[in-house]
Amino acid sequence: MLVYPHPLDYATGIKYSVVDKSLGVEYTVSPDSFIVEEIVDFEKTGFNNEKGEYAVLRVLKVNTETFKALELVSSKLGIPVGNIIFFGIKDKNATTKSYFFIKSQLLDPSLLPIETRGVKIELVGFTKKKPSRSIFQGNKFTVIIETGRVEVVKTLREIIDTISTTGIPSYYGYQRFGVKRCNSHLLGKLLLLKREDLFADVLLRTIHLLEDPDVSLRRVLGVYRGLIYEEHYISSKLGMGMTSLAKKTHNILVDAYASYLFNLLLNKIIEISGLNGLATSLPMPGCLNATDYYSDIFYLESLKPSVIKLLPCFHRPGLFKPRNNVVYTRGDSIIYEFELEPGMYASIVLRELFKDKLYFEGK
Repeated sequence: MLVYPHPLDYATGIKYSVVDKSLGVEYTVSPDSFIVEEIVDFEKTGFNNEKGEYAVLRVLKVNTETFKALELVSSKLGIPVGNIIFFGIKDKNATTKSYFFIKSQLLDPSLLPIETRGVKIELVGFTKKKPSRSIFQGNKFTVIIETGRVEVVKTLREIIDTISTTGIPSYYGYQRFGVKRCNSHLLGKLLLLKREDLFADVLLRTIHLLEDPDVSLRRVLGVYRGLIYEEHYISSKLGMGMTSLAKKTHNILVDAYASYLFNLLLNKIIEISGLNGLATSLPMPGCLNATDYYSDIFYLESLKPSVIKLLPCFHRPGLFKPRNNVVYTRGDSIIYEFELEPGMYASIVLRELFKDKLYFEGK
């Protein structure tokens, strides 16, 4: 198992990869090369084309954050974001198809479709009952690799065979932390500790090496226009910046810190028991029995019980396997299609394929 095969691993708590080999080609995650489709079992909801308790909106977005799509729907339809049901945060640097659900009595269908740069939202039908998370089956991913080298196909199939048999540590992927700044988990920790002084410094001033130079310059100059989270923070009422931003991001910052702690737990188990030690369900750090797993991690992170109890609690598989793998060529490109169960990250699969030649677009 390779240790820290990707530069972002050092910031995100990700450490081990299952296979040593890589495809040996560069791959940049972008809307042209990476497609995500949400897999939803509509039969469980009593789907109907004409009427139902909840309206189903299909959301097609390109290089756009899920939160931006949510706010767009909210403003155009006059419906609070809290009344919109959705399953998971889809990648920004991708072409994605997902679904929002809104109670029919709140919706004026004449306001649809909505189409702006990078986002198209349309009404596709209704459900008989309120959608629950059980209808979300995961995501299908399409990876387009721009190379015609025959040996790459062979190596790709070999890596897929290995990770589909042994499984991959269920690390939370780079997008969870921010691929350009990698600070979401740091902000989450400071939010828990109520250290607004440090929170403001990390959010507004700290520069990351992978950050777009233009954005870095704006931070140095204190010009935050166009930076969604920073602009929201400085426009909040005095003393309410952290709380307001946490609400705007649906508490994703605290969740990112919990994800970081979980990544550290996976590393610890691998070092003690090997990959087989992950063949079980593991608690997130906010669970009552989490101390049995995280005690040394909590100590190193200087976390007190009063803070730990604010972290999320649920159980997550220690390993995951890409399913329904398909590889084929199209012109000079290699296409790799696969599916993942809910909560698992395609970037962790891509890391196994490309190692340090995996890159991300965007600011």
